[in-house]
Amino acid sequence: MRKITAFTICIVSYLGVFGQQNLGIQNSNYSGIQGALLNPSSIAGSKLKFDVNFFSTSETFANDFLYAPKSSLNFLGFKRIIKGAIDEDLFLPRYDNSNPNKLYNVTFQTQILGPSFFMKIKDKNKHEHELGLTIAARASANIQNITGNIAINAFDYFLASNIWNTNFSDNSARINTMGWLEYGLHYATVLHEDSKSQFKGGISVNYLQGAFAAYVKNTHINYNIVDTTSITFANTSVDYGRTDYDDFKGNHPHHTTHGHGVGMDIGFTYVRKLDEAAGQSNGKSQSDADKINYLYRIGLSLIDIGSINYNNNTATYHLEASAANFANWHDNVFTSNSTIDRTLSSVFYNGDSTKSQTGNSFKMALPAAISLQGDYNLGRNYFGNVTIIKGFGHGDNNGVKRPDIYSFTPRYEKRDWEVSIPFSVISYGHTNVRMGIAGRYKYFFIGGDAPGALLKLHDLNGVDFYAGVHFYIPEKNTSH
Repeated sequence: MRKITAFTICIVSYLGVFGQQNLGIQNSNYSGIQGALLNPSSIAGSKLKFDVNFFSTSETFANDFLYAPKSSLNFLGFKRIIKGAIDEDLFLPRYDNSNPNKLYNVTFQTQILGPSFFMKIKDKNKHEHELGLTIAARASANIQNITGNIAINAFDYFLASNIWNTNFSDNSARINTMGWLEYGLHYATVLHEDSKSQFKGGISVNYLQGAFAAYVKNTHINYNIVDTTSITFANTSVDYGRTDYDDFKGNHPHHTTHGHGVGMDIGFTYVRKLDEAAGQSNGKSQSDADKINYLYRIGLSLIDIGSINYNNNTATYHLEASAANFANWHDNVFTSNSTIDRTLSSVFYNGDSTKSQTGNSFKMALPAAISLQGDYNLGRNYFGNVTIIKGFGHGDNNGVKRPDIYSFTPRYEKRDWEVSIPFSVISYGHTNVRMGIAGRYKYFFIGGDAPGALLKLHDLNGVDFYAGVHFYIPEKNTSH
């Protein structure tokens, strides 16, 4: 688990420079193709007639089991975080010895968005249509309701001798992780417009190329770590599946696509225009170059609806035994994931190294969510935004779950620059209250939805820091 932590923190620090939710930027009137990832209809009637994302990355990482003490951090100390994760001398567990069955949760999402764009075109009736293309690499992972005893033993490589010879159990842990390449086509248009309002719709269809995935579910584990020579199991069963991670070692590059799927986003936005005849524009409008002529807009979207069928170099397994003994476990050297599978099968099925395998494919659902966005024009370039993102569970099916987000973001926005202060609550089995800051100057933006740990204001439970660059051409004096 410590090595997983090191890997995650390195991704966060090197790649995670554009926050997954990026609340300070994504609802801006200058968000461009980025806004379509939250609501496909946002690009319809946009202030921008053309937008190109050159390169950006996004990340959400939060957990309630591991933390780095504030006293061990440095101000903007990325180097300290990376080195501490790799050297395994920074993060500490929140294990409660008096409550070994306390439940913990971890969520992680990341995205690398490559060259992407949208543009406006007009039909013969001069009606505008917005078309876009995105190319992205994404990954998502959840550890849900894992007991403290399993977490601490994994963190300490099962070598925490102070809790050896203790009967532990876990009947709730569930793990889902997946990574994929995503190629998206986006379409949006104004469906209806009159002098008072505007109604917009948009849809995104994504072809998904599955890179890796794994799951663990139906956990009924009763175990005792005797010492380095023995781990005993009683009345234990568990289901798991995985793609072949050894394909990424370079020997089989053509096997790194493990499945295919389709995803979809759909969204609508209602815009209430300013009533200039009633004098609303006197307090609400901006300068000609920055003019926003809506009083408020409300968007509703469904995002990441779909799944990937992993069926290439993929396997599923079931382990079950009324009694089993993993003898000399500490002496085992695992050189591949198939070695682990065969070893576990032998432990649970009296030396039969193949009996545990139950299939060679499984489906994994995307981190689907419903989102509500409200944006109110306070006047003189000030706006107030409320965004809610509610992730869907997948029942007994495999799939990653997006954390819930509830946010309020005041912002000051002009054509060439803007600044915002996101206040948000993130919920993933545990609730965190966050305050961030974000800014944009022309084509560059930077910020974070939870920069407190980087500023050494509190303990580090995750990192959320973002920056990026995109080029756009704004419309002149057009409505949004």
